[in-house]
Amino acid sequence: MNNSRKSLIVFSAFALAYFGEIAINIACGPEPDPYDYYVSYFHNNTPGDAYVPFSFTGLRFLYDENEPESESLINSREWARYLGKQVAAADVEAIMYRTDAATDSLIAGYLTGGPLPLPDSLQRNTYLRALVGHKDAREYYLFAKESEPYAVVSYQNYWDPDPRDTMDTGEMEALADRAETCVTALKRDRFLRLRYAYQAARMYHYAGAYQRCVEIYDQYIATAPGNSAVKGWALSLKAGAVRRLGDPATAAYLFSRVFTRSPERRVQAYKNFHYIDVTPDEVLAQAESDDERAAIAAIEAFTNADFDMHALESVYSLAPRSPLVGVLLTREINKLETLLTETSAYYNGGWWSGYREPDSVITHAREHAVRLAEFAQQLAMEKQYTDPDLGTIATAYIYWLLGEMEKATATLATVKLNRLSERLADQYRIIELLVQVRTLEVSNALDEQAMLPALQWLEQKRQQELADAREQYGTSYDWLGASELRFNRTATNLYQSVLAPHFMRQRDTAMAALFMWNSDFPLATDNTADTADLYTHMSWSAQSFWQEQLQPAALEQLAKWSREGLERPWAALFEGRLGGLDSDDYWDLLGTAYLRMHNYPAASKAFDHLSSDFEQEPPVNWYSAEEDTLWPDPFVTTIKDYPKKFGNTALSKTDFAKAMAELQLRIEQDPVNAAGYYYQLANGVYQTGAFGNSWQLISYTWTSADNYVKGDYYYAGDFHEARQAAIWYAKARELSDDREFQAKCTFMLAKCEQKLYQFDSISDYYENGYVFSQHQPDPYWLFSQRNRYFGELRAKYQDTEFARAAIAECTYLADFVMSDLP
Repeated sequence: MNNSRKSLIVFSAFALAYFGEIAINIACGPEPDPYDYYVSYFHNNTPGDAYVPFSFTGLRFLYDENEPESESLINSREWARYLGKQVAAADVEAIMYRTDAATDSLIAGYLTGGPLPLPDSLQRNTYLRALVGHKDAREYYLFAKESEPYAVVSYQNYWDPDPRDTMDTGEMEALADRAETCVTALKRDRFLRLRYAYQAARMYHYAGAYQRCVEIYDQYIATAPGNSAVKGWALSLKAGAVRRLGDPATAAYLFSRVFTRSPERRVQAYKNFHYIDVTPDEVLAQAESDDERAAIAAIEAFTNADFDMHALESVYSLAPRSPLVGVLLTREINKLETLLTETSAYYNGGWWSGYREPDSVITHAREHAVRLAEFAQQLAMEKQYTDPDLGTIATAYIYWLLGEMEKATATLATVKLNRLSERLADQYRIIELLVQVRTLEVSNALDEQAMLPALQWLEQKRQQELADAREQYGTSYDWLGASELRFNRTATNLYQSVLAPHFMRQRDTAMAALFMWNSDFPLATDNTADTADLYTHMSWSAQSFWQEQLQPAALEQLAKWSREGLERPWAALFEGRLGGLDSDDYWDLLGTAYLRMHNYPAASKAFDHLSSDFEQEPPVNWYSAEEDTLWPDPFVTTIKDYPKKFGNTALSKTDFAKAMAELQLRIEQDPVNAAGYYYQLANGVYQTGAFGNSWQLISYTWTSADNYVKGDYYYAGDFHEARQAAIWYAKARELSDDREFQAKCTFMLAKCEQKLYQFDSISDYYENGYVFSQHQPDPYWLFSQRNRYFGELRAKYQDTEFARAAIAECTYLADFVMSDLP
């Protein structure tokens, strides 16, 4: 492996480990899906499926480890054609590739005249029937099964030695000799002659007789007539043998030929090409045509995760009709999407969107997009590529990425939809829908009605895709991350990252919530969520959106739609999606939303609907040996926020709502002591912030990043910045003449002001940590030294007992008091 490839693999491993750590420890969400870590609307199989494993991904060496085509099916079809129309390829595959050792033994006995009858299932197999009447084919089958244990081996453990190292190489060479004898004997049967030659080459190769392997290929296989897939498999054997014989450049070149000619061995050839330590120029020196040079350039380009116009233009100039041109063009578009598509804060767990790219990177991406659009236009106009419409569709999408809606619309208008392939037509419709959404400026019934057919088309595509996946994978939901679910990811991206944000900007939060809910893969076979539990059919991202963004009015509106129906053109899109809005989950969410709005009587009213046995699981300290339960204690006063001082007994949201409502009532009924009540209200709000001990009373999640990073939701002012707490602490201080109490309120006001120092994103937080580590002043410390309430404590209350205690415990206050700052 050359140094550049080593660097690629090492960097990939580092990136995955580093960002995986962030995902788990910072975002506390699901680990990133390697097929869905950026918002994409341009399907990577738009040019076809032949090279999908080499689609762009920044998280894996390959997008897909599976070969584009099935070797067993290809071989079985060749056998079926050879034996005649009465033989089904599926029957060949079942006998050749789907039997166990016991069944193989039974079949061998049957074919050699054994007395044991076959079970009915095997007696009906058309391949076995044909073998009975075809002596040469029957003998080849028996020979192939005899050789199979020496060719097909399994590794129990990665570190175990190669099983072939302990095999009888003498027996393997004897099998190869027998196969070669059959080659010379079957002069008129090209089909079996080629397969015996392959068996000979294979046995010689695995026995370590690499020169004989090469000789068998050159003598019998290279010049064999026809285009049988076996010739590609044999070429792969020769490539491996040549490598062992000390000619890596030729070996890599031969693997590049296998790569283009044998889709059933394409992934294997690609890996072997890159395992060989040889420079691209050495391989190119072996190429005999521009098509071969283009293939070698593409194989090299498939390892490049950066923008690469040079490779795309080179391959196009060498082999303009090659399917590799479309694959490389699509890769470049997908690379652009990582930087130019907008991501919802809830996308794939949210943490990817927390990392902002510098302006220079975005500028570079836009410049690359312009160059790529020019290339795509050239592809469309010159019509040398086999499907020039791909260039037009790609151009329109790049314009959409650049925000140039008029150009995108005009480009789409030049396309004759009825003449496009199915894949290009699907991509056309997706781009058309994206343009329509971008121009949907207001919530308008006419606009919604006009867009409805396109959205319904997308829903039909995702439903069919899921039905196909269920048929292939069964009822288990383990396949939900499969690479094939492109339309489902398109719908998820469209709903989460385009439509939901659009309606949030329009202040139509309830509609945004429906689109977030509809963004989930429809897990239920009937695509309904008619259940007693609100979150049963919600993804992590949709559930997080509902729990963070929905204010009481939106939740009440959703419940009304659930009862009375949704009278909007898009109602059909959400049919069956409004179940669970009279459940414990719903009432808990509504009550929590009222807590955040400080409407404690309304919160209590909502909580009254909860079942008697409803209980939300309390958070625990994962880092303690016993995973201690973290009970809230919202009315406690602490000088330091850390370590947190938790309670000793359970306190429910219902209890908290009643306690806060009681404090508000006492302010009216007992105004003389209102200062104390305001102070307790302020404590209750302060401790339910991210920095407090009772965050679980108003939030469903907590991460260490919440202490430093701004939140993009309606209660972030309290949860991150303690704004309402500051108002009530100030009111408490205003109503009291007790200097000790005033000092305590002033210090709590200072703590609230400290919370105003927030980073815009995780990346800003880490950049700040890097600056601090470079021996520059801590920006947070500098901010604390300008805290106006620290000044008031020093000027007015430094002589109080509370202030002295606070100075002794709070280093920020101590530094301020000891400084010369005014």
